[in-house]
Amino acid sequence: MALWVTLAMGLACRSRATEADADAGATGRVAPVNAMLPACEVLLPSDVRESMLPGFTMKEDRACPTCGPLCTFRSASEKDVTVSVTWDCKPHYSQADTQALLQPTLSLGGEEIPALGKAAARRAPAQGMLQVMAWDDDTPCALIVTWLGGSPEQALDVARLALGATRPDSFRVPVPPESELDSGTP
Repeated sequence: MALWVTLAMGLACRSRATEADADAGATGRVAPVNAMLPACEVLLPSDVRESMLPGFTMKEDRACPTCGPLCTFRSASEKDVTVSVTWDCKPHYSQADTQALLQPTLSLGGEEIPALGKAAARRAPAQGMLQVMAWDDDTPCALIVTWLGGSPEQALDVARLALGATRPDSFRVPVPPESELDSGTP
């Protein structure tokens, strides 16, 4: 099962990695901005996780060089159910046309999901798997939820709750006070 989740995340991030390469131009690769995204604990606080996936355990990994943390959830009662949530943040997502955001997923047989974030689409890359991609209204981030096993339609509910928990201040790195900067204190 972990293989399916890994493959699905690889597909989701690979298309955006090529966008990053194109954004960089001929001079080289874009620095992996998403490598600085906060941990799953910050992006999905415990109260959100418990209402989103009660009875699931969470593990954090890195999805790919250009994606945020991969929060993987496993059901204690349904051993064949695995859910992953990750973020992909790029400045151009804020200004991008919604149809341009949706087109890659729609061209792979996906369908648009109305009234979920700035834009959202779903697709079933394999039997028993549902992947939901939703672009946040408040941040330049796409949220990718992959549900494998059990009732994959629940991926829509997870995406809705995770988008609601995604706040602009979750992505800000705290800056030390000026007095600490001047004194040389780390």
